Amino acid sequence: MNHNIWGSPTLNPEAAQLGTGDKFNSRGIIPVTGEVSRAQSTMVIPPWENMLTQPTWDWIQVEVTTRCNALCSYCPRSIAGESWPEQDLAISLFQRLLPDLPRVRHVHLQGWGEPFLHPELFQMARLSRRAGCQVGTTTNGTLMEEGLAREILEAGFTVVAFSLAGTGPWNDRIRKGAPLERVLEGMGVLARARARAGSRIPEIHVAYMLLGSAAEELQGLPELLEGIPVSQVVVSTLDCVLDRSLEKDLVPFGEETLLSRLSEVRRKLAARGTALHHCLGDGREACFPCTENVLRAAVVGVQGDVGPCVYTNLSLPRFKQWREGEQEPLWRLCFGNLAQYSLREIWEHPAYVAFRRSFSKGAPGPACASCPKRCGP
Repeated sequence: MNHNIWGSPTLNPEAAQLGTGDKFNSRGIIPVTGEVSRAQSTMVIPPWENMLTQPTWDWIQVEVTTRCNALCSYCPRSIAGESWPEQDLAISLFQRLLPDLPRVRHVHLQGWGEPFLHPELFQMARLSRRAGCQVGTTTNGTLMEEGLAREILEAGFTVVAFSLAGTGPWNDRIRKGAPLERVLEGMGVLARARARAGSRIPEIHVAYMLLGSAAEELQGLPELLEGIPVSQVVVSTLDCVLDRSLEKDLVPFGEETLLSRLSEVRRKLAARGTALHHCLGDGREACFPCTENVLRAAVVGVQGDVGPCVYTNLSLPRFKQWREGEQEPLWRLCFGNLAQYSLREIWEHPAYVAFRRSFSKGAPGPACASCPKRCGP
């Protein structure tokens, strides 16, 4: 993953201008300037000296913590239980990113935990803003109160996305510890703080996890958000299934009834100035090679490991994932660690270069070949 005041889709000049070429992932909208064609996307390793005006990375997602105060049934953290490693990203590792941040359009401070639990989150946000980046985060919303909202504005966050997985009882059943009413209250707290400050940022987004068992609750979203200045809703689906019982929550790509429902929800939200995005229909091809934008984005794990996406950043050796009734390895991809190398050095490492070029050849490695987020050949 994110998104003035009363839900207008027009952003303040301080924030990014989102257009038809914008890309997004499961954390929310991440701005990309201009349409990226499939032909252009094969040019994945431009010479560094030619990158003086155009950022090299559309976004960098930084996992600031693996700790969380909620227990969502579909989250790897909940499934792993006591074997889940709980830790915070060291500020010294984050500072290793600083020389390369001027080449990054957006820094998203979030991973497999609740970002606002990190005691130095706002310092990371300020450092990113000083480097000229937009800064966003995705939260379960339970910690939002007036003091926290003021700190968010002072740190210069451009986007704060609130996670939901339903609009009624299902959300509370699935997202234990993050009740719907508390999340909505948190959105209101941030909106009021923003209004008092006379600011149009941070934009308020909703990161909506669409689960098969709660698909009907999606229809209640426009009514649920009435009166809350949400700029964008990004709908994502369950992709990393570590427990076979969760296969029922997988959502089929291109299912007509679901697409019709999404279209109706989009229409209603648009009438009040809220955009809705998803990758479940024909527009999926625009996300080549995958919705995680691995050709122009990267993920920094909580220990400083750098890889292409949050799914290959999981370190759970005892676990496998379920795909179409079969178990597959939970692939982990790490191309270097910030403690030893700069982000640029890792990005230009021959193994990482080969990984990105594999998509233009139509032959990605096993970690990506059968991934449901993949959009290309």
